[in-house]
Amino acid sequence: MSLSIRAAVSADRAAVTALVSREVSRGAVLPKAFSTADFLVAELDGRIAGTLSTTAWTPDVLELGTVISDAPGRGIGGRLIQAGLDRATADGRRWAVVLTGMPGFFARQGFRTLPTAPWARARGPVQTEDLDTTLEQAIGNKAAGSCLRCPLLPTCSQALMALPLAAAMRRCA
Repeated sequence: MSLSIRAAVSADRAAVTALVSREVSRGAVLPKAFSTADFLVAELDGRIAGTLSTTAWTPDVLELGTVISDAPGRGIGGRLIQAGLDRATADGRRWAVVLTGMPGFFARQGFRTLPTAPWARARGPVQTEDLDTTLEQAIGNKAAGSCLRCPLLPTCSQALMALPLAAAMRRCA
C-alpha cells in the first residue's frame, strides 16, 4: 500500500468532487467548492482515496473540514488531519478547529471540545467563559458568516473542537 498526502491540483477536481458529493448526499458533510488552495488529498496506490478541506476563520484559526476517507481503517483520516495541522502551522496559525459529528475521532487526534459552537452563537447570545480571545473572535466570524446562511442552522448540533498548534507540534516531536 502506497499512501501519500499532498496539496490538491486541478486534475484532482473530479475525484474530490465525487468524494465530497457522496458525503453531502449522505448528510455527513456540507457542500464545499473545490479549490486547489483549500484541499489536501490522500493518494492510495495511484488513486484519490481521501480528502480534507481547510477554511480560514481568521488569520490565527484554520478549520479542518470535509475529512473523507474512501478506505476506512488505513489511517488516511489521521494522516490528512496531520497534514492539515502541518499546513496551519506553516501558515503561522495559532489554532486548528473542526466542526464535527465524530468527536471521538478528533479527540484521538488531540482536539478538545469547546463549550460553545458558532451555530449556537448564530442562533442567539451564548455564554463563553474562559475562551481564548483568538477563538472567541473566530467563532463570532464563523457564526456571522457561513452559519447564518446555512440551511441546517436550526438543527445543527456539530461539536466544535480545537487544538492549539503549539500542542500539536509538541505531540509530533
